[in-house]
Amino acid sequence: MFRKFLLATAAAAAMASAAFAEEVKIGVVSAQTGILAIYDAPFLQGVQMYAEEANAKGGLNGKDMVTVIARDDRSDVQQTAVLAGELLAAEKLNLFITSSLAPQAIASGTQSLAKGLLTVHSIASQPTIPLRLGEGSYLVMMSDAHMGGTYAKFATEDLKAKTAYILTSDFDPYTEFLPIYFQEKFEQYGSKVVGHGTFAYDQQDFTTIIADIKALPTPPDVIMSMTMDADFPVFINQLRAAGVTSTYLGPDILDQPSVKGLGKVVDGVYYVTMAAPESSPEAAAFVASYEKKFGNADSAYPAMVGYSFMREFEAAVAAAGSTDPAAIRAAFGKLKGVKTEIGDITYDGFGQLPNIPVHIMQIKDGKGVYVRSIKLTAEELPTPKK
Repeated sequence: MFRKFLLATAAAAAMASAAFAEEVKIGVVSAQTGILAIYDAPFLQGVQMYAEEANAKGGLNGKDMVTVIARDDRSDVQQTAVLAGELLAAEKLNLFITSSLAPQAIASGTQSLAKGLLTVHSIASQPTIPLRLGEGSYLVMMSDAHMGGTYAKFATEDLKAKTAYILTSDFDPYTEFLPIYFQEKFEQYGSKVVGHGTFAYDQQDFTTIIADIKALPTPPDVIMSMTMDADFPVFINQLRAAGVTSTYLGPDILDQPSVKGLGKVVDGVYYVTMAAPESSPEAAAFVASYEKKFGNADSAYPAMVGYSFMREFEAAVAAAGSTDPAAIRAAFGKLKGVKTEIGDITYDGFGQLPNIPVHIMQIKDGKGVYVRSIKLTAEELPTPKK
């Protein structure tokens, strides 16, 4: 009789546990092919990797199984809008993830936010995205404002730079505003931007800009620009060939073998990242695990951001006490000190931009060498722009 009672009690407990367990559906419309796939595809791999590991342990927080439903927009903004509408109509989602470029993120994010969903934006760093989309939209990696502020602090404190030349491009808010964020804080710290040039995406001739730099009374201590992977090799080669030796502060996308393999011309160039294996044992362990699973350590940066975001999402689900989309969305913006592979992350007090350590790297002999990590205070953060 007692044995039957125990069996009945166990069965009832199992049924109750199953009743409380829920399926969490994550919708993703991003670039798995095309020009943006280099960023979006590894990010999705990081999300999927975390989901698989969580499901093997019973789901998020040990009880809520995760399903990731992804659509490839092929880096095309029109496809983004169509696929987002179809996915949101077909599935009852708990979270929506967009692509990283502003037009795609806004095209799909507008639709997901209308459904009341927490909406995040892959490897996007542009504050313009959540500021334009409004409540419920969040960046999950370091923002352009954080990068600009970090570089300003590093340039003045570590490099003792007093002058800088900046380059901007209206190709994307990333290339347009990040150097302006740098200038805001650089000049607040008592240094001065002595020149400002502009460039176009995939530009092949920087003669005019280089002439402008060389015409300055004295060479600038640093040159700061978010030249993209298509522009940077051309610019740095022409810059060094012209005899300009100013320290170069570049974008996070320089963390690629194709850039580091350019030879002596890139020695000494700085870039920022969130995925420095040297920054913590957790970051190093993730890179090793990711490489073992996917065989491509070069894509570990976006993947680590995706994986770390899932830790935040799981923390928000736990804080919400349910899988209700509205409750998760409300809890996400109040997160504090969530420990992840990219560092401790806080949203509370920082709005829609996560406060995260930014890692400074320098290219030496074809490798990215860790310099140090900087985490800004709210007062050190430049004013985000729409």
